[in-house]
Order: sequence, then structure tokens, then C-alpha cells
Amino acid sequence: MSGGSPRLLRTLNERAAMELLIEHGPLTRAEVEELTGLSKASVAEVLRRLETADLVHKAGSKPSAAGPPAQLWAIQGTASLVVGIDVTPKAIDVAVADLAGQVRGEARVRTPKKYDAVAILSDAVATACTAAGVATDDVDQVVIGMPGVVDPHTGQLTSVLQVPSWSGFHVLNSVQDALGIEHVRIENDVNLVALEELAKGAARGTDTFVLLWIGEGVGAGLVLRGQLWRGATGRGGELSSLIVPDPVSRSRVYDEQGGPLEGILDARALLRLATAHELTAQTPVDAVRTGFADPGRYAGFLDDLASRIAVALINVVGMVDPELVVLGGPVGQTGGAGLCELLTQRLAGTLLARTPIVTSAVQGNPVRAGALEFGLSFTRDRILSAGTAGR
Repeated sequence: MSGGSPRLLRTLNERAAMELLIEHGPLTRAEVEELTGLSKASVAEVLRRLETADLVHKAGSKPSAAGPPAQLWAIQGTASLVVGIDVTPKAIDVAVADLAGQVRGEARVRTPKKYDAVAILSDAVATACTAAGVATDDVDQVVIGMPGVVDPHTGQLTSVLQVPSWSGFHVLNSVQDALGIEHVRIENDVNLVALEELAKGAARGTDTFVLLWIGEGVGAGLVLRGQLWRGATGRGGELSSLIVPDPVSRSRVYDEQGGPLEGILDARALLRLATAHELTAQTPVDAVRTGFADPGRYAGFLDDLASRIAVALINVVGMVDPELVVLGGPVGQTGGAGLCELLTQRLAGTLLARTPIVTSAVQGNPVRAGALEFGLSFTRDRILSAGTAGR
């Protein structure tokens, strides 16, 4: 590298080395040299500074055919801790991860219909930190995902219909004060899943895609040119109020005038549809699982389910024209490849037929995973931007 102040060049070299260790895991000095293009002496000095600042550490050795084993270097996970939280109508799910992305502690608290939101969240975070062997004060970043609309300018919740205990107060300030943590971020839950799909899931390497989420309700996460699209007020991807027809053979909810999309794809509507097709189930996930277990018997239910989802896809895909559609949420993931195939058949006669439809590849709790990924992006950027000079 040439040009710039010595401090800037030092920080850029440190950032390049740390980014490689974050992306690839433990590397030898020679591998860092090869990947960065820096000299042997420069890499040795960079690793020395990073180790002194407790940002990297020696992580065993790698066998070498040409000589003695080579020292491996890895990110020092404890250099920063992130908390990811998934708030649902029934529970608060918390995880603590280190700078390397390793989950160190977890906690899950079931919640009643009405509760003291900040108090229960604080207790859940403290429990997860205890499980991780750290104090809440050690946490650098918190990201909370929930089914609501978040103002992209202020970070404040503006609509939280599914979790009413989180309305009526300034959530961001209240959580910051209760936890004693400066860096707190609130994000729509489906947006966080879209970010996780982009980083590690089915949309990795994709420039523009739509995540269609079907669970208790319906929503979408839009990634345009590699960036999450929130819209001017944070309502980007909020499909529930979209006016659509109900194209089913039985248990039609709307007449020819149509109605809100959520009215035909929320949990109650899907259970009524299953019942109309003589499929008994306790939840929509059970209904979809049973339907695909016996597709001959429940072909009518599966066709109607696909027809309803296709209505949503026709609208969002027709406007965004993405490279990919990722089908997520409990219903989408349960339907899997079979549901994707039915949807592809529905779109075959339209101009949207060339858009691939795949199932979400994110495992476990995708909202919590997305919250951790988002939180890590913030704390890593702060550390990488500051380098050892900021320690």
C-alpha cells in the first residue's frame, strides 16, 4: 500500500488481516501474507500488534510438509460480545456470541399476553450472559428483532401489533437504560432473517432477492443490490395490508373485491382452509406437514395453499424483479421443495416464471441468528475501523 498517514496504513493492514481471520478462521502467517499481499515483516508486525491489543491469539499449529508446523492465528472472540434477541408473541429468545461468531450462552423465556417488556428482556439477557460466563456490562452490542415496523431514521418502533407489551414507550431508550449498554438496535424480525439468508443462507452471493415469510402472519424482507431495503418509513416488505383476491376452491375469505393479504395467509386462515379440505391440524405447520405427507389425499389443500402464496409472489416479484425468491417462515420451510415446485407451476404461465423459488437454508432460530449477524457487523466494523490505535 502507498499514500496516506502511517497510522491510517497501519489500521488498514490490521483490518485486512482481521477480516481474513473472521472470514476464513485460523490462518498461518504465510497464509495471511498470501491473501493480503503484505510482506512477511509487515504481517509479523500486524499480528504482533493485534495480539498485544488482545484482538487475535495463537490457536495451535498447522502441519507443514516443508518444515516444522506453522503457527495458526485466530480472532480473539472475547474482544467483543454481541447479544441477539428474538421477541415473539409467546417468548423472548436470547443468545450471546463473541467476535468470532461463536454462541456462548442462551436463554429463552416464555411470556404471557401482557408483561413488563423491559424487565423480562433484561432478566433474559442477564440469564444468557450468566450462561456465557460473562457480565451484562461486558456486552458491546444488542440487536432486538420483533414483528413490528421500525423507523429507519430514529430506530424507534412505530407499530407492534403482535407484541402489545412493547408499545406505549420509547423502547430504544428504555432498553439502553435498563441494560446499561450504549449500542442497542431494534430491527424488524423478517428483515433480520433476510440479512442472515444473505450472509449464510440460500441467498448468499445474490445481489437482489425477496424473502417471503409465512408464519403467524405474512411479511417480506427485500434486499436490493446487496442492501436491506426498509423504505422511507420502515414499512418496506410489510405485505400484510396488500389488497388481493382469494383464489381458492374452498373456504374463500373474500368476494371479488378482495381484502388484505394477511387475511388469507395468517394462521387462522390457513387452519380454516385445512379444515375445509377435511385436514385436521392444530397449527398451520402441522397442516402443511400432513398435506405433503399424503399429497394425493390433500392435493386440494396444497393447491389452494400454493394459490394463495402465489398471489403474494405475483405482486412483490412483479414489482421488485429479484434474482431469487426465498420461501421462509414456519409454513414456508415446512412446505420445502414441494411447495416451491407448486409455486413455480403457478407462475409458469406468467412473465415471472424465470424467477427461481427456493426454501430458506437458515437453521435454528433465524431471527435470533440474523440479530447476531447484524450485531456482529456493527461491532466488527467499530473494531476494524479503530484497529489497535483505538484499543
